[in-house]
Amino acid sequence: MSDNEAGVIRAPDHLYTWLDVQQYFTDLAEHGQWPQWLLEVDAYWDGVRFTVSPEVSEDDVWRWLARELGSLTVAADRETLLLDDAGDERLLPVEIERAPEPSPPPKRRPRWSELHVVAGHTSTLPPPKHERLPHDVVLAAFHSFKGGVGRTLHCVAAARELARGGARVLLVDGDLEAPGITWMVSDALRIDFAFEDFLALVHGGTDERYDEALALGRKFLANQELDGVVVMPARRDYARIAPPPVRPDDLLTSDRDPYVLTEVLARLGAAVGAAVVLVDLRAGASELAAPLLLDPRVHRVVVTTISDQAVRGTRQLLNQLARRAPAARPSDPDCVALVTQFDPYGHRAIVEDVVSRLRPAVLEVSRPPSAPPAEEAGNLVDLDAATPVLLSPFNHSLLSLPPDWHGVLTLAANARLEQHLRPLVDTLLSASRPAPLTDVAATHLGDAPTPSVTDLDDRRSRLARTANSLVYAETAPTGGFLATEALSNLVESHRTEVPIEVVIGGKGSGKTFTHLQLCDAGLWSEFATRLGITGVTLSAPIVPVLSSSALTDSWRETLGRRLDAVASELTQHEPIGIGGVRDLINEHLSQDTDPLRWRRVWLTCLACAVGLTAHPDTVEDALVAFARDHQVVFALDGLEDLFQNFTDDRRQQGALRALLVDCPDWLRTLRGRPLGLVVFVRRDLARTAVPQNFGQFEKRYENYALRWDPKEALRLVAWVCHRAQAIADTDESRIKRANEEELAETLVALWGDKMGSPKSREARSIRWFLAALSDFKGQIQARDIVSFLAVAAEGSHGDKRWTDRLLTPAAMRNALGACSQQKISAIRLENPPVARLLDKLSGLPDERKKVPFRREDVSLSQEDTDLLETNGVLFPEKDQYWIPEIFRHGLGFKATGRPRVVNIADLARKQRSA
Repeated sequence: MSDNEAGVIRAPDHLYTWLDVQQYFTDLAEHGQWPQWLLEVDAYWDGVRFTVSPEVSEDDVWRWLARELGSLTVAADRETLLLDDAGDERLLPVEIERAPEPSPPPKRRPRWSELHVVAGHTSTLPPPKHERLPHDVVLAAFHSFKGGVGRTLHCVAAARELARGGARVLLVDGDLEAPGITWMVSDALRIDFAFEDFLALVHGGTDERYDEALALGRKFLANQELDGVVVMPARRDYARIAPPPVRPDDLLTSDRDPYVLTEVLARLGAAVGAAVVLVDLRAGASELAAPLLLDPRVHRVVVTTISDQAVRGTRQLLNQLARRAPAARPSDPDCVALVTQFDPYGHRAIVEDVVSRLRPAVLEVSRPPSAPPAEEAGNLVDLDAATPVLLSPFNHSLLSLPPDWHGVLTLAANARLEQHLRPLVDTLLSASRPAPLTDVAATHLGDAPTPSVTDLDDRRSRLARTANSLVYAETAPTGGFLATEALSNLVESHRTEVPIEVVIGGKGSGKTFTHLQLCDAGLWSEFATRLGITGVTLSAPIVPVLSSSALTDSWRETLGRRLDAVASELTQHEPIGIGGVRDLINEHLSQDTDPLRWRRVWLTCLACAVGLTAHPDTVEDALVAFARDHQVVFALDGLEDLFQNFTDDRRQQGALRALLVDCPDWLRTLRGRPLGLVVFVRRDLARTAVPQNFGQFEKRYENYALRWDPKEALRLVAWVCHRAQAIADTDESRIKRANEEELAETLVALWGDKMGSPKSREARSIRWFLAALSDFKGQIQARDIVSFLAVAAEGSHGDKRWTDRLLTPAAMRNALGACSQQKISAIRLENPPVARLLDKLSGLPDERKKVPFRREDVSLSQEDTDLLETNGVLFPEKDQYWIPEIFRHGLGFKATGRPRVVNIADLARKQRSA
C-alpha cells in the first residue's frame, strides 16, 4: 500500500516541474493537511501563487513551506522554490498574495483535476441543484480503472436485459477514444447520430434547455434501435482514429450548470422514450468519464478483475468518488462493484480477499455522510445487502467476442451474464418505475388460452388450407404477416426518415409477400403498426411502382386502387400504372442506354407513378420540385419478370445496376431524404447487376435481407399455426417476443417431442425439421417451410395413432418429396450453373443414386463438387459426400442405411462455425 493510500502525505522525492508542486499541495488538501490560513494554491509553468489570510505573517508561510518541502527546496530569501536540476539551477518563483477580504471560492466542476487547488478541496463537490435527474430518468455509468475487464460486454448485456424487463433503454458509447459498442453495432444499423454529434450540439447550444440538440437526437436516434435498445454510438465514422473534437469536460464552462452532461443526457433519454440511460465510459482516470462519475445521482458501476493492479486502482478510484461525490441524498443510488474474469473454484480465496477489500470502499461511496463508517456498518450479510459486490466468473467463450451486436448478445446469453447482473438490473428497473407489463407480455408463451377448435382432423385441415394459401405470395390473402427480424430492422431504422434500401432475398424467401403487405398498408406508419412497432412518426404514403406479373386479379385491383389514390392525393393526375412502367423499361431495353440515362429512366418511372408529367431529360428537376412539399416511399418488386435474360444480356444488367446503385445514390443527395425507395430483388439478380463490389453491396443491406435462421423459421411455423388456429399457445404478440426455446416448447403440440414415441430413439422433431429443410449452409426458405406444413398437415389427416400432435412422423418425412422438387425448381431459375449440375445428378441411373457417394461414382469433377459445396448442396465427410434432405428427395437419391439427417446437419453446422 502506498503512503497516499494509507493517508500519509510526505514531501515528494522529486520536484521536476510546476506540475509536481501542484500535485503535492493537491494531495495535502485532499487529506486535510492545509493550515487554516492557506486559501488557494495556483501553480503555473512560470511560478506558484499562494493565497493566504490577512492575519498570517510571511515568515509563518515560509516556515511552513520549508517544513513541508524541505529547507533545501525552499529559498525564502530569494522567494523561490528550487526544482531538481542536472547541474544548472532551476527556480520556480513564489508569490504570496493576501486575500483582501473573504471571497467566494471558485466554482468547482466535476473533474478529476481541478483548475484551482483551494482550502475546500477536501470537501465534496457542490451537490446538483435538483435531487433527481430530469423526467426521473435513471442514468447508470459503467466504468473501470483498467481496460479489458469486460466492462463493455456487461454494459451491453445489462441494456438487453433491461429491455427484456420492459424498460426502454438508451445505450451510449461514451468511450470516445476506444469505442467498443460503436464497432459492435456498425454493421447492425445505419449510424446517423452519435455521442460526438450530441456533445458538439450541446457545446454550441445557446439556450439552457438545448432544444436543438434534443430535437435532432430524438429524430435520428429513433432509427437506431436494436432489440428494444436505442443505441448512440461514440461517432458516426467508426473507423476514424482521432481524438474527440469535443470532450465531455469541454461542457464544464463557467456559464453552465456543473452537471450539464448528466442533465442533458437524461433529457435526451426522455426524448427518445427511454426510462434508463446506460453509458459505457472510458477506462482509467479520464476526464472523459469524470462528469458522469462525479454526479451522485448516477448509478455508478465499477468493473474490475481480480488482478492486484486492477483492484488497487479500483480502490483508489472509489476513494476519490467517496471524497468528491458520495451519495448525499436519500435518493442518490448506491455504487456497485462488479468483479469479473475469475475461476469460481480455483480463485475462491482470492475472490474473497478482493471482495473484502472492495466492499468498504464501495460502501464509502454509497453511504450518506451521516451514516456510520464502513467498518461499523454491520456484519457481512448487511454489507452485501447494502452495497452489492457482484461476481461474474470467467467464461472461456468470452475471450473472443463476435464482431456484431447480435453475436455479442447471443454470446452473453449463452454465458448467462444476465444471472450475474440480476441484482443490478432489478435495481435499475425498480428505480425507473416501468409501467406494469401487460397480461400478454407477462404471460409465458405456454400459458395462452386453448383455441376453441379441438377436433384433430379439423385443425389439420385448417393448417393445410392456411399454409397452402401462403405458399405463393401472389395468391396469398391479406390480413397480417409475420414481423421478421429483417422487417423489424427496416422499420426501426426508419422511424423518422424515409428508407432508401434494397431488400435482398432468395426465391421463396418472402420478397413478393412482403412487398404486397407493404403496399397494402398504404402508409409507412401503418406498416409499422402492423408489425407491432411503436414510435414511428413517418407517415409517408407507399407508392407501388412495380410488382410481380403473376398476381391474382384481386391483388392487381388492390395495387391499382392504391396507386390511383396516392396519385390523386399528391398530384391530382393519373399515374402511369404498373403496366406503363413495364412498357417504359422494355422500350429502353431495346436501345443502347448508358448508365446516366438508365438512372433517369428509373426516376421517370417513379415520377410517373405518382402522376407527374416527366421525361428522362427533365425528371430530376421534376422530382426535386415534388420533393420540396412531399414525402413518399416508392416500392418495387417483380424485377425477375422484366429481366428474364439477366445472366447474359448486358442491357438488362445495366438497367438493374442503375436501379440498385445509381437511383438510391441520387435519392440520398436530396437534403432531408424526402423520397424513399424500397426495392425487393432476388439475390442472383443483384449479384449479376453488381458483380465487382457485390460483397460490399450485400453488406450494406444485410440487416434487411430476407434470411431465415432457425429462430425465425420456428417463428414462421408458429405464426402459420396461429393464423390457422391449429394449436394452442400461438398468440401473435407472444410469437413475436418468444425466444427459440419458448417457440420449441410451443411447437411440441404441432409435431411432438420426437419423430416417434417419447421413449423411441428417434431424433427430436424440431432438430429434424430444421435439418431436413436447410441446406448445408444453414439456409432455409419461407416457401419451403409453408409448403412443408401444407403437405404434412394434409398427409396427417385421418391418422388417429398420433393424438398428441397434428403432424405425424410419416407425413413429415413424406412431405419432403414435394418440398424438394419445389426447391430444385427454384434453383433452376436462380442459379443456372448449380442447376446444370443438379440436372446431371438427377439424370444418373438409379443404381448410382446413393448417399453417401464418392465424387467419381457420380462423374463430378473437383470444380463441380466445389461449386455444389459453396452453394450448400454437398457436404464432404472424409472421402464421401452427402446431399441435404431438401435436395436428396427431389434428385431421387436413396440413403444407404438409415438417413443421418440430424447428424450430418450437425457436422455441417460445426464446420461452418469452426
